[in-house]
Amino acid sequence: MNNNLALAKLITKIVAGLVVVGVLLFLITNSVTTVGADEIVVKQNVWDGQLQVWNTPGVHLQNFGRLTHYKKSAQYWFSVKEDEGKKSDESIKVRFNDGGHGNVSGSLRYNLPTDPGKMLQLHSTYGSMAAIDHELVKQVVNKSVFMTGPLMSSRESYAEKRADLINFISDQILHGVYRTERKQVETTDPLTGQKKTVDYTEPKLGAGANGIEREEESPIERFGLTAYNITINSIDYDVQVEEQIKQQQQSIMAVQQSMVNAKRAEQDAITTEQQGKANAAKAKWEQEVEKAKAMTIAQQQKEVATLDATRKKEVAELDLLTAKLEAQKTIAEAEADANAKKLSIQADNALKMRIDAYIEIQKAWAAAYGNQRQTPDVVVGGSDKKGISPSLIEMLTVKTARDLNVKP
Repeated sequence: MNNNLALAKLITKIVAGLVVVGVLLFLITNSVTTVGADEIVVKQNVWDGQLQVWNTPGVHLQNFGRLTHYKKSAQYWFSVKEDEGKKSDESIKVRFNDGGHGNVSGSLRYNLPTDPGKMLQLHSTYGSMAAIDHELVKQVVNKSVFMTGPLMSSRESYAEKRADLINFISDQILHGVYRTERKQVETTDPLTGQKKTVDYTEPKLGAGANGIEREEESPIERFGLTAYNITINSIDYDVQVEEQIKQQQQSIMAVQQSMVNAKRAEQDAITTEQQGKANAAKAKWEQEVEKAKAMTIAQQQKEVATLDATRKKEVAELDLLTAKLEAQKTIAEAEADANAKKLSIQADNALKMRIDAYIEIQKAWAAAYGNQRQTPDVVVGGSDKKGISPSLIEMLTVKTARDLNVKP
């Protein structure tokens, strides 16, 4: 009995403790909250229902208010692939202006507004992150993709207007769907080459964003969201459209190839003609080059011969001038020598010459006298012991001195 009573008291204490802990946890968890760096939290006061926006990370005082958590940034997928978004096919079906259909797959990134007023307006309208993703972003993307289809044909979306497709979708998501107008334009059929008139739809120019009139303002823009990195991953066309596009592409390629072949043949003919002209011109200019070379060589030889003749002439003229100068020098030297001798003779009346002549004569007489015998074989008249008359010798000496005008 006592044991049962003690056990009951223990259980009561444990339950009471758990209640107290639960109350404390409730008070703590509803008094403060932590806002993550990637979150925006909207708080609704428990007493007066006023709304507050917390977009800075950290601990905030909750005071038992109601909290709604939003992601600052989110990725929206509209893809047929299971690894892009949800497991189900979320691609957007679109109809082009030629009646063909295609399923467009892609994605975009969007950020919630940082302005508290815009965020409160967004929260008051949609109330949750899931509602924003499904009821706002999804509807805007679906409408923009759907309204882009009539602006081009299936083949154009496949080929030459693929970039325009992305631009049109992005612009309508950000600023609102276009107000369009239908036009008839004359164009050339790429298969037959014939002129034809086609109807097509195009955005109507006006005072809206980017110079285009809009049916309505985009909710993305009105609620202050920002969308970016809008991507089209693929377009899955109907089987008939795929086959038609392939046939058109093949036909266009065949036509283009034919045109290329025709152009190539035409170009080959032009090339052949031009090549012939080029060869003829080349041959002509080769002859001109040879002629120019021959003329150059002849001119060079002529100039060399002229230079050689001029050089020889100048050498001959120099030799002649040298000879004249040598002759003049010889004559001048001879005249100078003769004048010197003449002047020398005039100066001393050729005394030296006469003396030299006198000396030579005396040498001759002395030699002759020395060759005579000392004793003559015949003695005529009186004479000295040498056999020659002294008087005769003296007479000859005097005559010789007189002839030479020398005083012995």
